Parts: sequence; structure tokens; C-alpha cells
Amino acid sequence: MKHLRTISVVCLLIFGVCLLPMTEVMAQPKEIILGAAVPITGGQSREGGYFKRAYELAVKEINDAGGITVKEYGKKIPIKLILYDDKSDNTTSVQLYEKLVTEDKVNALLGGYGTPLITAHTIVAEKYRMPYVNGGGATGAIYERKMKYIFGLLSSIEKLTYTVMDWMVGQQDAGNLKKPVKIALMGENSSHGKEFRQGVLARSKAAPDRFQVVMDEPFELNLKDADPLLQKVKASNADVYLADARLGDYTTIHRRYTELGLYHQVVSYGPRGSEKAARDALGAASDYIISCNWWHKDLPISAATSFAQKWEKLYNEPAEWFPALGYETVRVLAKAIEDAGSLDKEKIRNALAKMDMKGSLVVGGRVTFKPNGQIDNDYVMMQNAPGGKASLVYPADIATAKAVVPIPKK
Repeated sequence: MKHLRTISVVCLLIFGVCLLPMTEVMAQPKEIILGAAVPITGGQSREGGYFKRAYELAVKEINDAGGITVKEYGKKIPIKLILYDDKSDNTTSVQLYEKLVTEDKVNALLGGYGTPLITAHTIVAEKYRMPYVNGGGATGAIYERKMKYIFGLLSSIEKLTYTVMDWMVGQQDAGNLKKPVKIALMGENSSHGKEFRQGVLARSKAAPDRFQVVMDEPFELNLKDADPLLQKVKASNADVYLADARLGDYTTIHRRYTELGLYHQVVSYGPRGSEKAARDALGAASDYIISCNWWHKDLPISAATSFAQKWEKLYNEPAEWFPALGYETVRVLAKAIEDAGSLDKEKIRNALAKMDMKGSLVVGGRVTFKPNGQIDNDYVMMQNAPGGKASLVYPADIATAKAVVPIPKK
């Protein structure tokens, strides 16, 4: 009887030892599920299409290398990417992010494009405490809500305006603009446009010897008739014209600006104007426009150069900030998972909060996040040159061309 008990104990021990590895193997995930809803159709489809392709490219590269190393499981695990079309609609976007979390059981979320869509669906990520990274939203409307799980790769609109104003100070000191310079200011009636105008007004108020805003006007999105606005611009007798507008409104406004024969020593539409779609829409009318942006293909950073070459070879089109930041969004989230060494949501979130990613393609080559989850890297400025090229003109230490100021009269 004693021998039988001994044999039973030994068998149980052997069975337990054999069973344990099988259980562990069964529990190991076969894939890491990342998901996003992007505007593949609708009003933001051009930008959303860039993000879709960029996400797919980054995931392919990671998977071709075996996947993401997850220490907890002692191996590389490939990514499964789930992408939906939110049709550029806020309600649809929210519903799809709910689906990604509750039905698709994603491990983490990638963002969409555009402030209204991102502001809406980030509520879902926060509700479910799901790590979320985006490369398509910059306004305070996204980050001022003190959310813990939302991270973004676009610096603030306030910083954009301050960059433009700092650049103009340099132009004044070089004798290219007078002091104070008179500014005609307008922006779309959105959080993006409001923050742009607020930034210019704040900087002008702080430096009245440098800047004088002689016109400040908001306008509604999807503008049909730009004449009333542009007549005010003309009547202001400004030296510089600063505006903030989406592609459609930019095209409407600046085409009419050109037809009316308006002229200013500097013309800028915030981040708009240097991208291929903007150049194609207006041709030579867009020459010499200044834009302030989150990325440029000529950044003296190896990761930026590598991405630009890769994108142009794959798609036979210039690399712009939309795909560049979309691509980097995936890489940042992948690094956070690797740093966490786990697929636990809290550990991934904490890894994002402590992120210090060097060798990135972003301006400065490094990704860290402020306590509100937003990156705080510098902007770069470009100027459209005749022939369709947009040259990097600021900061001076990385510029590939000197800005033409005042711009030539046509």
C-alpha cells in the first residue's frame, strides 16, 4: 500500500511537470493585435489613406524581422493589424474603436487622423484604459483633458505659431521685414484654427515692438466664397498674411487671393501649402508660400532619410509628414510593448509615459512625451520654390535653402 502511494505521488509529480509547459505554451499569444479606424473615405480620405499605407508598411517591416520581442514570453511575436474605415465620421469612428476593444480584443490602439475624429474616439481608449498612440492630431482639444492613456507625436499648435513668429524675428533682424510688422490673421473655426490665432495674438501682445495684428478673422469650414475675407485682408494694409486652413479651404482662399492680385511680403497657411496635393491644386500660385510643419524629408536624420527613400521607391511620390508620422506611430507603440516586456495594458501605458526613443525619424530624432501625453519636439519650416519643390528653410542649422523674403511680386 505504501509503495502504491509512493508511485501515485511520483506519477502526479511527473504529470504536473509535463502539464505545466503545455499550459504555458497554450497561454502564449500567437500575435499582438493592434487596431485603428482611419478615414479611408470621406472628407479626410487623402490623409487617412497615407496613414493606412504607413501603418501597413511599418507592421510589415516589424513582422519581416520576426515581430516584437516580448520578454514575458521569451520570444518575438508578430503583429496582426486591424484597420477600419471611419468614413471621416465622428460617430462611426467611436463605434469602430469600441469594436476594436470589445470584439477584436486589441492589445493597443493606433490613432486616426484629424482633431475632431481623434478627440471623439480617444474617449473610448481612455474608458477602457487602452494604450493609444496617434500621429495625426496636435490640438489642445485632444491633450488638455488630462487623459492617461493617450499619446501623440505632433507638437502643439501653440508651438507651431511661436515657431513662425520666431522665424519672423530672424527675418526682421536680417532687415527683410520691418519692425513692427503688420499681420493680417485668419483661421478656420475649429480648435486647430482657434489655437493658431490665439498663438499669434499672444506672441504679438508680448512683443508689440515686433508684431502688430491689424486683422483677426475666423471663418467657417468648407468656405464657398472667400471674397469677404480677402477684402478685409486687402483693407488691412498688412505686411504679412498668416492663415490656418484645411486643404479645401486653403485652395479656395489662395486661388482667389491670387486672382484678386493680393500681395504680402510673407504668406503662410500654417502647416498647409508644401504638400503635393496643395502644390498640384494651385501650381505656380503656391510658389513662395511658407509652411510650418512636424516633419520634412530632408531632415539630417538617418531614420528620416531612410523612410523618405523607402516611401518614394514604393509609391513613386514624395514622402510627406502624414505617412512619416503614421509610420513612426507604429514604431513607437512597438517599442513601448518591447520596453514593457509584456502585453499588459498598464505596463505598455507606463512604458509610453517613460518613453525615450532615440533614432526616431521625428524632428530632433528622439521621442519623449510630456505629462499630458503630447510630444514637444521642434517644428521645421519650408518654403515652396518654383518648379514644385519645397525647401527646408528653418531652423538655420539644418536648412537646405535660404528663405526668399520679401517674396517676389508677380
